[in-house]
Amino acid sequence: MNNSYDLKHRILNYQGRLIHIYFFASLCSDALISRLVEGIEAKYGKNLENCLNMGDVDIVSTNEVQKIQYSLAGGNCVVVDGETTYLIDTKNYPNRSIEEPETEKSVRGAKDGFNESILNNTGLIRRRMKRSDIVFSLQTIGTKNPIDIAVVYIESKVDQKILEQLMQRIKKVKAQELIMSDRALEELILQQGYNPFPLVRYSERPDIVATHIDHGHIAIICDTSSSVMMLPTTMFEILEHVEEHRQTPLIGTFIRLIRLTAVFLSIYLMPIFMLYTSFNKWNIEFFVQVIIVELSIELLRIATIHTPEAISNAMGMIAAILLGQFAIDLGLFSEEILLVSSIGAVGGFATPNYELSLTNKYIKIMMILSIAFFNIYGFILFNICLFIYLVRLKPLGVPYLYPLVPFSFKDLLNFIIRKPKSKRL
Repeated sequence: MNNSYDLKHRILNYQGRLIHIYFFASLCSDALISRLVEGIEAKYGKNLENCLNMGDVDIVSTNEVQKIQYSLAGGNCVVVDGETTYLIDTKNYPNRSIEEPETEKSVRGAKDGFNESILNNTGLIRRRMKRSDIVFSLQTIGTKNPIDIAVVYIESKVDQKILEQLMQRIKKVKAQELIMSDRALEELILQQGYNPFPLVRYSERPDIVATHIDHGHIAIICDTSSSVMMLPTTMFEILEHVEEHRQTPLIGTFIRLIRLTAVFLSIYLMPIFMLYTSFNKWNIEFFVQVIIVELSIELLRIATIHTPEAISNAMGMIAAILLGQFAIDLGLFSEEILLVSSIGAVGGFATPNYELSLTNKYIKIMMILSIAFFNIYGFILFNICLFIYLVRLKPLGVPYLYPLVPFSFKDLLNFIIRKPKSKRL
């Protein structure tokens, strides 16, 4: 195929028949390759097919594209007499161990998390859902760089209309590259465009994904990604956190209310503070200070993410001093602006979904600009437009603001209050 150093070629002889074996050593299991070669050389079985009896075996004749793609996916091509080709599954992808996700930690409960192997992730879900009607539908998408995905659902619970709509969109994906896998797939099947809000929920915890599937929803496992997509979803589902379900109902409700308050403050605390200040005294210097502080905190967050862990704490301390006490002493910022911005930043860190926290930061900046130019009228108009936009947002036909719009008092109450598990007879 090419001159890559990890492409291996073995030539064997089986009862006078010339056998060529092609495989990529970086993607195949050494043990399975050795077993295959040993079986052919020792002539196990009465015919060649018996020697190849070691898992999934497909036979192709002249489809060169299929042979190449299968080899690039970690398979093994066994060519007999230059005519018949056997495709043998010998995949052994390099992957990291199963660890607890950094962004979804819980004090109690399971500590395992997904990794970049689609097979391992499938096993983690099956371990929690020992049901005969759960389906893992394997799909291959993309053209020049195909990847494998698994659409997971419970056949007896899933909404068939949503499932059919999703499968049709997946089949229409004709992208030539999906190296970013789940992110690219989400944009293609949900037509994300310039919408800033997350239309799917990501998780690296098998217990969260299993619960989502058990409620009749759908999950998509993408090979090479440790995050599993859950859809359809709503904003209220995205705001849930596993820790709320790992504590007693009363404590879980308390944690949830604090978390929701923090999310609210991360968006509206600074705009409300600006409105309060504008009634007393409004000047362009105050507006410039607010923008600089908000952007500086966001810059600090981005820099901390890309800073090696060994020096991230030191850098955070230095940045806090420079942006805090030094800035106040020099008269660059007022104490009130730094305090309000800091509380809003802490509320952003308390947001359970990383994508939503970024969206909330964007919404807050846009709201601040609206207030700067139009004062209270800008605040009211911006929030009306935002609410209308969210009401009209219906990924896969599911209202994004449910159970608020359309209103369901029972489901909204169940979201606010973490009820005890009821006994089902």
